[in-house]
Amino acid sequence: MKNIVGIVIILVLIAGACGTKNNYQVSAHLTPQQQDEMMWKIIRYVGRAPEGLTVEERFYAPYDSVYQEQAKLHKFDAYFIKGNTHYFLVSRRAPSLVDKRVATGGKFVLDDENKITEYEEVFRTWKLVPDTLAKREMILFDALVKGGPLTPYETKNSNGVEFIEFPDERTYFDKEFKQWKTK
Repeated sequence: MKNIVGIVIILVLIAGACGTKNNYQVSAHLTPQQQDEMMWKIIRYVGRAPEGLTVEERFYAPYDSVYQEQAKLHKFDAYFIKGNTHYFLVSRRAPSLVDKRVATGGKFVLDDENKITEYEEVFRTWKLVPDTLAKREMILFDALVKGGPLTPYETKNSNGVEFIEFPDERTYFDKEFKQWKTK
């Protein structure tokens, strides 16, 4: 049975990689200046907040320098715009004895004044070496953009292949507060 599940996962990966028709290169959608602007819009959500800050305090000006440093640690790995929804894939170096990165994929909507009205982080990957992450994160991002299921890539369903660390049975993204929470 494990062999069948493993074969199915491999086939899904191959089909997903071959089925990518959208151009997810960041430079195809955003100039370098726009990349900086978009990172600044999402960094207070995707970056690590100083310990003990409330949701509202993340946006206080005295913390701008903290988030400027956070923005330097993150990079866009993929980006796509469909209608008024912006899909993003960002990664940052992860604490590890060897070089590893962690990626977050999500989406947001901007209003007429270019302010975020909706924001959701859909998945966060396990810490992975850069080459492995580059392959796996694009499979996840393609599924996200196309509205495909991500549940086969969650730890409980991936048969030991590390893709999605969150969400899981205990951790979910609260869209109202725009942050990961535990049940």
